[in-house]
Amino acid sequence: MAIVERRKEPRYDLAVKITMSRLDKQNDERIQVEVLDISRTGIGFLSGQELENGAVYQAEIKIWTGDTIKAFIEVVRVSRQEGGTIYGGIFIGMPESDWCRIVVYETYQEFDHSEQKGS
Repeated sequence: MAIVERRKEPRYDLAVKITMSRLDKQNDERIQVEVLDISRTGIGFLSGQELENGAVYQAEIKIWTGDTIKAFIEVVRVSRQEGGTIYGGIFIGMPESDWCRIVVYETYQEFDHSEQKGS
């Protein structure tokens, strides 16, 4: 059985730090997550804390340049595995200028991958 790719955009590995807080809760709990991959439309990540499918989180994404992108992430996939829980989220409410930063990273990754294949 072939795996059907449902993602609209390619995802890339990215070493960034994300701190998130749930929007519909009145507490100030901040959650650190480990990013697995990222694209213009979404993000895959691990969290030691259980997150609710369908919940929206405000995220501060510290990117490779040292800048911080503020975005909202809706959890759309929860996959519990032995090593922890993997989440998939889509970006909602991200400014166009921040989308461009991710596009720049994607372009760099594509160039780097093509250079490695050509060597």
